[in-house]
Amino acid sequence: MPQSDDSRSAHPIPAGTGHERHPATARTSGPTMTAGAAGRVAPLHTELTLSFLARVAARYHLRLRDLLIAVTDTGSRRNTASTLNPDSEILLNAPARARLATLCGTAPAVLERALPAWTREEPRGPYRLGAAGRLVHGEEAVAAWGPACPSCTAARTGRAEPARRYLTPDQRVCPRHQFWLLFVPATSGLPVPLGGCPEIIHAHRSHTRLLHRSPVGAQAFDVARAVTGTWWLQPWPREECLWPARLEASMPKGSDPDWWKTAARDLVTYPETVALAHLLASRRLQQHLLAASGGHLPHRLGEMGDLLSELADTLARPWLARHLAADTHGALFTWAHSCIRTRAATTPTAQLLLWKVHAPHRPRPLTDLLAPPLPADPGKPIPRPSLQRGYSLRNERAFAQGLAHARTYYQQHQHLAVATHDALGGFPLGQWLTNRRTTHTRMPPHQAAALTALYPWWNAPWSLQWQRIWHQAHHHSTTRGPLHPAAGFPTTSYNLGEWLYLQCVAYTTLHPEQQRLMTEIGIDAPAAATARPRRRNLKAGAEQALAHARSYAAEHGSLASVTSTTVHEGFRLGQWLASQRTRQRTGHRPLPGGRAQALAAIDPWWCPPWHLKWQRHYNDARDATAGHCLQAEGGLEKLDDLSAATWLRHQCATYDELSEQQRQLLAAIGVTPQVARTASNHARTVPKRPTEPPTPDVEDNAGHARTAADPAALSGRPDTCPATEPKHPPAAPSRLGHHPDQRPGFETALAHARAWHAEHGHLAVPRDTRHDGYPLGMWLFSQRNRAKQRARASLPPSPHLSELAAIDPWWNPPWDLHWQRNYYRARDHVEAGKPFAPDTLTPSPSTALGSWATRVCLQYDQLHPDQQHLLTLIGITSEVAHARTRRAHPWRTAVEHAQAFAAVHGHLAAPHNTVHNGFALGQWLNKQRYRARRKGPHPAARALAAIDPWWNPPWGMTWQHAYQRARNHPHTPAARRWIHKQQRRWPLLHPDQQHLLTTASLVAT
Repeated sequence: MPQSDDSRSAHPIPAGTGHERHPATARTSGPTMTAGAAGRVAPLHTELTLSFLARVAARYHLRLRDLLIAVTDTGSRRNTASTLNPDSEILLNAPARARLATLCGTAPAVLERALPAWTREEPRGPYRLGAAGRLVHGEEAVAAWGPACPSCTAARTGRAEPARRYLTPDQRVCPRHQFWLLFVPATSGLPVPLGGCPEIIHAHRSHTRLLHRSPVGAQAFDVARAVTGTWWLQPWPREECLWPARLEASMPKGSDPDWWKTAARDLVTYPETVALAHLLASRRLQQHLLAASGGHLPHRLGEMGDLLSELADTLARPWLARHLAADTHGALFTWAHSCIRTRAATTPTAQLLLWKVHAPHRPRPLTDLLAPPLPADPGKPIPRPSLQRGYSLRNERAFAQGLAHARTYYQQHQHLAVATHDALGGFPLGQWLTNRRTTHTRMPPHQAAALTALYPWWNAPWSLQWQRIWHQAHHHSTTRGPLHPAAGFPTTSYNLGEWLYLQCVAYTTLHPEQQRLMTEIGIDAPAAATARPRRRNLKAGAEQALAHARSYAAEHGSLASVTSTTVHEGFRLGQWLASQRTRQRTGHRPLPGGRAQALAAIDPWWCPPWHLKWQRHYNDARDATAGHCLQAEGGLEKLDDLSAATWLRHQCATYDELSEQQRQLLAAIGVTPQVARTASNHARTVPKRPTEPPTPDVEDNAGHARTAADPAALSGRPDTCPATEPKHPPAAPSRLGHHPDQRPGFETALAHARAWHAEHGHLAVPRDTRHDGYPLGMWLFSQRNRAKQRARASLPPSPHLSELAAIDPWWNPPWDLHWQRNYYRARDHVEAGKPFAPDTLTPSPSTALGSWATRVCLQYDQLHPDQQHLLTLIGITSEVAHARTRRAHPWRTAVEHAQAFAAVHGHLAAPHNTVHNGFALGQWLNKQRYRARRKGPHPAARALAAIDPWWNPPWGMTWQHAYQRARNHPHTPAARRWIHKQQRRWPLLHPDQQHLLTTASLVAT
């Protein structure tokens, strides 16, 4: 601080430096500064320390700068930091406080009780030793203050001198002398007479009663001040007449009207702020607001009509309810939202949330609103205005970027109900909007207004799924006409109609704004009451199913081969026919009239009284015997289909156990009772050739009875064998690994495999798949099992399997066949030209294909090299996999940091402040530990456990940190003391702690 020539020529030597003369001989350029020479100067209650210094200086007839020099002098040098402004405060250390107490003649204890900043901190000046002081200024560094009432100060001190005091909101009014103690930046304050505003005096009395009666009165006043401060900055409606009149009545003479409108904000709005604080602090209003909400979070203030009505009555502004109804943001909306969200609870956590005023809602400080005065010296530069508090250029640019993408999405879809994982042009729009919704009560007003202007329901208090389906219904009603709830929504799809019906059922429980949206698509309360469920047209569905059954029977000859998994031209014929068979057999729900006759007209044996497998084998035998004349002896061996011949021999052997209808069916293909008996006798007397294939396991209605009666018949061995029958040497196996008579069956299966591959491009066939009636899935399943058995027995692969490998090299992969089928689905998706970009979450993880792609990318490093090669063919490389996992699971990036940290340090016991390559690894690990202990293992926890099993031990992390330090540096004194402590506490340690200490050789067993 520059000093004048006078102060340097007559510099006092203050007490306490060791070089001073007697106080009585200390002189300055002015009057004598003997301790207590000016008499005792007492401080005002809650006075600023600098204000008290100014009054002491005036008592000594000194300038304030000179007194500061005397109080903080150190070795003939001024030991005060910063500059002196009219609105500054000073902080003194102990030597400086002792000097000031001596000069004013007041005990230090009295000064400590009266001056709030007396012992706030021990500052350091430019010179470290001796008395020192530090000047602070600004609303961030100095608590709220104002000028002391001039009349009260004169009565207290006997002098008409200005003073400044720390003031709470209820101390801004002096009711005795009717002054408003106004804080004005860069000045010492302005006492404003209130003779023309008696309502402010009445509001002060009400404010005092509120603070005495309500424990949350101070917090309620802060919220109310934020609300009225927001109203003050908005354009005043034409109906507003109280504030302009009060503003004009309180304005000092000669003041600039624009300047006064900014400076008098708290003065003019004080009565409304106190009245609103009374209203908000009322428990009756909070409970009434909660009950009227029905448990729904508000979307706009207009939903809380009782709150707005009572607010308008309390503030004597009938038009206010209409003016505030459309607000979806601001301090009042946030308070109502928090009240309903916390259920108006009185717990400390709920109260903290209820009365919290976020930074964007707080009234802007007058320091930012009032321009600094111009310098008197034309040569001095004009001070640059400070930036608005809470404003971040980086955040504003990021919001502008997200808003541009949101605008593009809205132009394409007419809404912003974006799923969290959805992206637009590589920008994570879904996550960006989710973050905005999470912090919507803390958003700056202009950002919330921009999103609301783009799409009013961007932050709806109901699910995004509801909003998306509503837009589908809105589009349907716009393009295809009314929805007709009373008719069961006949023009909609089944799913949309069912959703609309459910909304009608729950209409009274919907959010008020949801009801308004339903009204926009023609469903109001009366229409919802008449709604009928959206049901499928059973008659039309049955006709469609019968048409598919006719088409299938015309193609395959019968309905016996229809299984529960059969799909015919996209229609699930197997499931429908299975339900019809169940109803026909049980009779619990009889089939509608005519449906059984229609099915019998298609296939008389669509629901036979025996097992369907018998009917399927019969149809195969019927096809095999077409054009053949079956003879009693040796006629069956002439059939080309060996399985059909075997089945017919089996039926001949059990002919007496068959039903009359089954015998009639067999007679239709030539198996008469005489033929059956002759064939059965021939089978018993003629030995089976060694090359004859074994009888397959065929199930029929007499299988169990025949097994019990004649076990030898099932095994294919005759009861007796003539002794004179010569034994034939076994035939040499062919190079294909088959017996000669098995080759035709293999060729048949191979032909089906080629046909399937030609149609689908692979042989990853499910086990229950049938191709043109042939059980291809089961045959391939058996071939894979045989190949795996030979591999486990260390035998070379069967030569005939090379023909399957020639059809599909991956017909028997070393990994799960389910993975292979999903891979082929992804390959077909890519070859069809559909969008497939895993690194940008296309397709979305919410789809089956996208979910598989995400799992593959997560497990990419653990996959078989051939799997990685196959994935490369469809564009999933290592880089693409890592990019997708980072987008679908952002924690993967953090896990990579953890892996790199563990590779260097050998553990994950990172301190809380650990930062790895710019990433706050320590804080992230602590969050994952907390999450794992509350909700159990999650994907990130499992990944961390694979890196370090003790990343989240059952004991405290303090012990784990000390263990890692001792393990890495066991010979330091601190490590030795810690190890000795663990030895003393050994019985109290966890068994795993003992294991860690012994395996690290820190403690001998």
